[in-house]
Amino acid sequence: MNQTIHIFVNGAERLISVNTTLAELVARLQQEAGQENDPQALATAVNEIFIPRTSRADTLLQEGDQVFTFSPITGG
Repeated sequence: MNQTIHIFVNGAERLISVNTTLAELVARLQQEAGQENDPQALATAVNEIFIPRTSRADTLLQEGDQVFTFSPITGG
């Protein structure tokens, strides 16, 4: 039986499989948007905490998590 949890992505509710990582979610979002799988194209936060790209594969999403994706800001 495939268990699912509810999360929110940029304010929109989504159902995802239990044990989905943030890295998997980012890849899925980019695929759904017709974009290349480029982890550097998005910055991410879960429950208002910035999650660096290097930690996404280790970040398991939980019931009710608030995920925000945004374009990274670069400056000089």
